[in-house]
Amino acid sequence: MRIECASGDHADGSIRRAWAQRRLPAPLQGPVIVTRAVGFLLLVVLTNATLLLLLPFTATRFLVTAVLYAAGTAAMLVILFHPRNRWFLDPRTDVQSRGRPSVALTFDDGPSPDVTVRVLDILRQKNAKATFFVVGRQVERHPELARRAVAEGHVVANHTYSHPPLFCFLSPRRLREEIERTQDVIHGIAGVRPRHFRSPVGLRHPLLKEALERANLELVLWRLRTYDTWPTTRDQLHRRILGRVRPGAIVLLHDRPGPGTEAMVAALPDVIDALRHRGYELVTV
Repeated sequence: MRIECASGDHADGSIRRAWAQRRLPAPLQGPVIVTRAVGFLLLVVLTNATLLLLLPFTATRFLVTAVLYAAGTAAMLVILFHPRNRWFLDPRTDVQSRGRPSVALTFDDGPSPDVTVRVLDILRQKNAKATFFVVGRQVERHPELARRAVAEGHVVANHTYSHPPLFCFLSPRRLREEIERTQDVIHGIAGVRPRHFRSPVGLRHPLLKEALERANLELVLWRLRTYDTWPTTRDQLHRRILGRVRPGAIVLLHDRPGPGTEAMVAALPDVIDALRHRGYELVTV
């Protein structure tokens, strides 16, 4: 892990105490993963089986079925989408370092000539390092940006080859291809083989643990989602990040064009300065 020596004031006592008290969860073991995978399949079956309660149809049966089906669906969505859910595998959502508390800025979905260039310029101006979870197809389209990120000391990580929106439903073969093809593309173009992976939108897949172990990758998600892909303003994004950041947080940002792109680029320099002023080190994952 590359760690930048941040400038600015020392962390105050409350931040230091919060950092010292942090504990990362123990990794999940193989038998636990198998048991939970079976449990998830049972949840899917039972949730759909509640539809049988509609027969014969009555208003009471409809209400009971609606409640049970909604509860089962909500549980499945949490398992598949929540970034800190550990049902199938153990994602990392925090960083650790020695001494001062740390924050890791991460950028997804690039590289993009419209956004990544400006982000890299800001990071170079601020002498800050970040982690870029890149899409393999985008690396092929803009190889110079991946090379520049590596040359300037940033970490380039795997974010699938095509960013499939239905990642959790990929076939086993397609899942491996999305991961391993991106590894080969990044290695061939930028000369590094990523050690970290982030799935599209943080989605889970029942076979993801096996696929990541095969590629020697660690699943890294986030602690703080900035919602910078939604329409927002510079000041709103600035307040959102600084109001929710905590020691060890991995921060999710995006370096692709979107409704919040201009706000993100405008807020980034001041966010970096404010984090340093609070005593945080900016680190890579």
